[in-house]
Amino acid sequence: MSENTKKQMHMQELAHAAARVLIASYFIAKSIGLIIDLTSMDQFLAVAEVPEYLRWPNAGFELVAALAIMVGFQTRMAAALLALYLFWSSFILNYSPGDPVAIGAFWRDLAMIGGLLMLCSHGRGRFALDNLFDRKEDVYEEEEDVEVMLEMHS
Repeated sequence: MSENTKKQMHMQELAHAAARVLIASYFIAKSIGLIIDLTSMDQFLAVAEVPEYLRWPNAGFELVAALAIMVGFQTRMAAALLALYLFWSSFILNYSPGDPVAIGAFWRDLAMIGGLLMLCSHGRGRFALDNLFDRKEDVYEEEEDVEVMLEMHS
């Protein structure tokens, strides 16, 4: 395997890890913001007509799923669940064809769902917590496996 190919694969893995962190940080900031600023949370719940008893499960789910994605723990499952949750919550709260601001928020959420689905399809990547727990499935450890992957993608 050439040195350029190794460098390219390393850069792809770094970009994958960076994408995981960036996507997760959006949800972490959103959920922590709602937890810290309870008046903001109350306004959100009133506008959305969401029962108050769902306040903490909503923020907690987003926070836990985002942290799992950020560190690479059960990335595919967390990304799939968060994408499903985000689609339905955005559809219920933001889908209003006559309101350009709401539709903009809906399309922003759809773009984020696209990122989550990419994580779901590509998995955890090399720099992930799950790789520490499951070394036998780490396809990047053996150079032969890397060559097979390159052949599949060519």
